Formats: sequence, structure tokens, C-alpha cells
Amino acid sequence: MPIVKTLSDRVQKYIAKTPADQTGTRYGAVKTLAVNRFIEGAGIMAAVRERVRDILEREGVPAADHGVYYAFAFKLASKALSHAGPELDAIAAGLKSWFVAKGADPAILDKIASLIVG
Repeated sequence: MPIVKTLSDRVQKYIAKTPADQTGTRYGAVKTLAVNRFIEGAGIMAAVRERVRDILEREGVPAADHGVYYAFAFKLASKALSHAGPELDAIAAGLKSWFVAKGADPAILDKIASLIVG
């Protein structure tokens, strides 16, 4: 079983990789703001990943096939941050057809889309 990185793990790594003495004084001055924005953005994707993982495991999708479903979920979640309503529905439909062409199961994509789009 692979080790799953938590949001806390990711934040600690982000903080460690961006020391102000190496990235510059300008970054050092805004590091707190940058870390807070990273937490906000990463938190959304971390939640999506965990919920999608639940769906995939419940549906019995082999671990080797999870990547295509995570890619779909992350692309759709990213679009959902900027779009809503009929426009987001159209984006979801387009992404679904694109990922079905890559071999994803449309029924599972529908479950993931309903999780993100609502």
C-alpha cells in the first residue's frame, strides 16, 4: 500500500522548499501569504483526491487505473473554481468524453462529476 501524503505533509514540504534566504527577500516578505494561499488551493484538491479515492475503491477500480480518474477529477475541480451552471456542465461533458476516449468508465466519471459539479 503506497503512503498517502496528507495536506499537512504537503504544506510542510512546501514550507521547507521555500526558505526566504534562498528564494529571496521579496518572497520572504510574503511567505506567510503564499503559504496560506497554498493551503487553500491544496486543501481543495486534497479533499477531491480523497473523495475520488473513496469512489474508486468502492467501485473496485484497480489501483493501476486510478490515474485517469484523478486526472479527470483534478481538471474538473480546477474548472469548477472558475465556472458554474450550464457552462460547467458543458465542460464536464466535454472532459467526460475526452476521458472515455482514454478508456475511463463513463459511469464512474459520472459519479466523480456529480461529486464535483453537484
